[in-house]
Amino acid sequence: MNNHKNLVTRLKQFIHHENLIEQGDKLLIGVSGGIDSTVLLYLLKKITAEFKLTTLAVHINYNLRGKESIENERFTKNLCYKWGIPLIVHNVSITDESNIENAARKIRYGIFRDLLRKYNFNKIVVGHNMNDQAETFLMHLFRGSGFTGLKGMLPKSRSVIRPLLVFKREEIAAFAEKNNIQFSHDSSNDDLGYDRNKIRHRILPIILEQFNPTVINKIYDSSHIFQKTDMFLQTHSKDIFKDVVLQNEGDEYVVLLDKLKQSEVLYFYVFRKIFGLLSGSESDFYSAHLSEIYELLRRPGGKFIHLPHNIFVVKSANTLIFKMSPPNYTASDYSREIKRYTRQILFDDYYITQSEIKVMPIHGFNFHEDDACYIDFDKVTFPLTARYRRQGDSFTPLGMQNPKKLKEFFIDEKVPRLERKKKIIIEDQNRIIWIAGMRIHEYAKVTSRTSHVLRIKIMKKLEDYRKARRL
Repeated sequence: MNNHKNLVTRLKQFIHHENLIEQGDKLLIGVSGGIDSTVLLYLLKKITAEFKLTTLAVHINYNLRGKESIENERFTKNLCYKWGIPLIVHNVSITDESNIENAARKIRYGIFRDLLRKYNFNKIVVGHNMNDQAETFLMHLFRGSGFTGLKGMLPKSRSVIRPLLVFKREEIAAFAEKNNIQFSHDSSNDDLGYDRNKIRHRILPIILEQFNPTVINKIYDSSHIFQKTDMFLQTHSKDIFKDVVLQNEGDEYVVLLDKLKQSEVLYFYVFRKIFGLLSGSESDFYSAHLSEIYELLRRPGGKFIHLPHNIFVVKSANTLIFKMSPPNYTASDYSREIKRYTRQILFDDYYITQSEIKVMPIHGFNFHEDDACYIDFDKVTFPLTARYRRQGDSFTPLGMQNPKKLKEFFIDEKVPRLERKKKIIIEDQNRIIWIAGMRIHEYAKVTSRTSHVLRIKIMKKLEDYRKARRL
């Protein structure tokens, strides 16, 4: 980087190289009154005629610093009046004081985008510089934001452009002094209660002094590498996402883990995209959350974790379910009676059919059907009942001599906790005779003495049934 070149010349080179500004652009310029935004406004004023620009300055007063905020607003108004640049001022208040930086950013860009649409402008210009890039890089590194965070701020991101990203803060300060550009000092930039200020005033100075005096440039160069890496991974994760993620009704996203296993490096991108679809933003998903999901996958049985923005991740069999409500493990108390001569009933989304078969020497039964069972008709007391599990349920599984708690049976059979409440149970007047799709009661099994067989079959209803759709 040639520091001897005129700042305006270097700005135009950067604009051309990154294709930031085109002829006739209508620019909305964020002006805080600080040195960066003031120099940005000055430089854009210098190139307005050459690029045939339409410019509009926007100042947002968050009213966080009392008289200083009022004075800062007054300074910005006078500056824009002096330079002949139209200005819009928005006075706002921040209600979320838990993270003022993030809240202010959301308010700021919300206003920018509203004005962009209202006045038919096409680009938002902000004054981030190379030092800001280094600070952002370190903040994202400490938070575990992955490659997407380490790529830092882009010179151009959708409608937002950052023409000063190629300049260090001291260069901007020297230019302001040389050209007698006045600016307003924001005392909040010195407040060490903010994470960025801790990095700016404590961490970076130590690195610059004791480790590497060119670290700002090194981070800037590294950000380009991370940008390309992130772009590569983003592209590949989109293809993986289509194959491994299904969307259920009610905004539930289901990840098919068996298909995802071969692409572990892309877990972060797949999970973060789902997080963004549910919360509206991917920015609050960090590597710490990925670690929580890894830990969830390692735990036995069905468990869940709670992520920011009330997003729940539930482990169920070979899937992960992302949803906006906690999992409900309580089974429904819904039930249906099945009389002896009833051929078919509808139970929730299933048809349950029964038929009586007279045993003949040549008759054979397929005892391995998952959706049907064969039991000794004479050992069953009608009417039957179709229901879901209840607390305290127990039965004697086929092949065993002693009764077993249904909960223990599900655990032994590795039935995910969320799936247990969906298992249909058929019982007669005395006992559970079949856990549908799994096991019959030992008492009801067909033997050489059986003269009549009761066949019960369960079939998923197809009408009005919407399958999960692949994204």
